Amino acid sequence: MKPQHLKWLSILFFMMFALVACSSAPTKPTVVISAGALGNIAENQDLTVQVIATDEKGVAQIELLADNQVVSSASINPAQKSVTTPLVWKTVGGQHVLSARSIDVDNLQSDPAILPVTIAFANKPTPTAAPTKAAPTATAVPAGPTATALPTGVPCTNAFAFVADVTYPDGTSVTPGQQFNKTWRIKNTGTCAWTSAYQFVRVAGEQMSSSDAYAMPPTAPGATADVTVPMTAPATPGAHSSRWQLRDPNGVIAQPAYVLVQVVTVIPAPPAVSILSPGTGFSFAAGTTVKVTFQGTSNYTEMASVTLYVNGQSVMKQTSRTPSRQITGSFDWKPGAGNYDLYVIGIDIHGGQTTSAHIAGTIVQPQPTCQLSVNFRADRTTINAGEHTTLRWDVDCANAVYLNGQGVTGHEARDIAPSNTTAYTLRSVRKDGSNDDRTVTIQVNTPAPQPTRRNVSGNWVSGNYNLELTEAFGCGGNDCGVKGRLIEAHGVTTPSIDDVSGSINVYSGAMSLIIARPGASGISCNVAANSASMSCSGSFGTLTFAKQ
Repeated sequence: MKPQHLKWLSILFFMMFALVACSSAPTKPTVVISAGALGNIAENQDLTVQVIATDEKGVAQIELLADNQVVSSASINPAQKSVTTPLVWKTVGGQHVLSARSIDVDNLQSDPAILPVTIAFANKPTPTAAPTKAAPTATAVPAGPTATALPTGVPCTNAFAFVADVTYPDGTSVTPGQQFNKTWRIKNTGTCAWTSAYQFVRVAGEQMSSSDAYAMPPTAPGATADVTVPMTAPATPGAHSSRWQLRDPNGVIAQPAYVLVQVVTVIPAPPAVSILSPGTGFSFAAGTTVKVTFQGTSNYTEMASVTLYVNGQSVMKQTSRTPSRQITGSFDWKPGAGNYDLYVIGIDIHGGQTTSAHIAGTIVQPQPTCQLSVNFRADRTTINAGEHTTLRWDVDCANAVYLNGQGVTGHEARDIAPSNTTAYTLRSVRKDGSNDDRTVTIQVNTPAPQPTRRNVSGNWVSGNYNLELTEAFGCGGNDCGVKGRLIEAHGVTTPSIDDVSGSINVYSGAMSLIIARPGASGISCNVAANSASMSCSGSFGTLTFAKQ
C-alpha cells in the first residue's frame, strides 16, 4: 500500500488549497469537530461527532461529511452566533476522513474541520460480490519471482503493495468534467494467485468512475499488474479523492487494509468577461459623460474582481462584497478628444484570468455650433403582455431632453413593461429653443379571451315537459353530439316518452334535436352562457327550460 504519510499529505494539500482559495473572501464561519474514544469502533455503528460552529452574523447550517460526502446535517433556525450540536455517522469499515463545515446566513461556508478515523470490519461473512465491470486496460506486467507452492491444506493469503502511479500522479491538475484513465501499478505480495474473479473496488471517497468494481488481471504471487480505472473529473473545483482496494472472489477485502489514494485538483475554466456598453466603433463628443458597463462571469467558482482598462491604463476595479459568480461594474467616463481602446480583465478566486475583446472608438471635439443628434429606439417594439423591453436613446447638442414629459439625460436606457400598446415620445429641446419629437410605439399582444363553454348534460324542466340530455363523452370540438329523451306529462297516468338526438355548439349554445317518433317535428334550443337555462322551440311552441 502507499505509505501512511501520503494520506496525511493529501489532507494537508486539501486544507492548503482551501486556505489559498478563500484568502480574499469575506470573513467565514469557523467550525471545530471532535469525538469521544475512537478506538475499537466497528462498522455499522452510530458514531456521534460533536461539532462547534461560530459566526458573527449567525450560523444557519452545519454539515458532517465522510470522505467528502454529506452524511448528516442540522439546520439552525433561528440562526445563532455560536452553536454546539451532535451529528451521527453510520460507520463503514476502513480508513476514512470525517469533516465538518458550517454555513452562515449570508451563505458563506467555513473551511472544513478534519477528523481521520479507522473503522474495524465486522467479523462476519461478506456477501458474494456483485457482478463487476471489466477494466478495459487492466493488464498484468510480467515481473517478480515465481511463487513457491504452498503445502497441501495451507490456505493462501491475499495482500498487495502499491508500486507506482503509472498515470495521473496524486495532485495532477485536470479540468472540470475531463475524462481520464487512472492507472496504478500494484504488486501481489500475498500467496494467492489473482484471477479474473478478483476485483479492484472503491472503498472510500468520491465516485469519479462509472463503476465501483473492476476485474483484476490474472497475477501470480510476486508479480505486478497495471490496474486502470476510467474516471471523470468532478465539476466542483478543489481537491478530490477516491480509494481503492483488492477484494477476493468471496467478497473479502484484503487485510490489512492497503488503500490507494488518487487525488485530482480540478482547475476551473477561466471566467468570461465583456464590455456591455458602449459598443465597438463608439463615437461621442468630448465632454460627454459616457457610461461604461462591464461584466465578469464564472460557471465554476466565485469571481474576485473585474478591472476596466482605457488605453492600457486601469481606471476602475470592481469587486463584490459577498461571494458571487458574477460581477457587474459601471464607470462614468468623461474623456477628452482622441482614439480610445477599452477592455476588461476578470479574475476568479482561484487566479483564473481572462481578458475581454477590445472595444475601439473615438471621442471627437465638438464644433462651436452643434447640430441636434437624436437616436431613439427600442430593443423590441412588439412584445406579449407581461414581457419587458428596453428603450434606449442617445441625444447630443440639446438644451434638455424629456421622455413622456419627464426630464432625462441625453444617454440612457430604460426597462419598460407596458400592459397595453403604448406610445413613448422623446422630446429634445434644441439650442434655439425649438422642439424635436421622436415617438416609439410598443405593440403589446394580449391573448384573446376564451369563450365560455356551455354544459348541456343534465335534466331540464319547463312545466309538463322534461328534457333529459347527455353530451357526447370526451368531445373536444365546437360541435358535440347530444342524446336523451323528451318526457311529456299532461296530467295523464302514463307520460309520453320520446328518444331525442342531435348536436350542440358548446360555445354558442345553439342546439338542434330530432325526436325519434316518425312524423315528429324537430326542436331548436339555445343554451344560456351560465348553462342554467335554455329556450327551446318545437311543436309545443316556445318554452324556457331550467336545469334541475
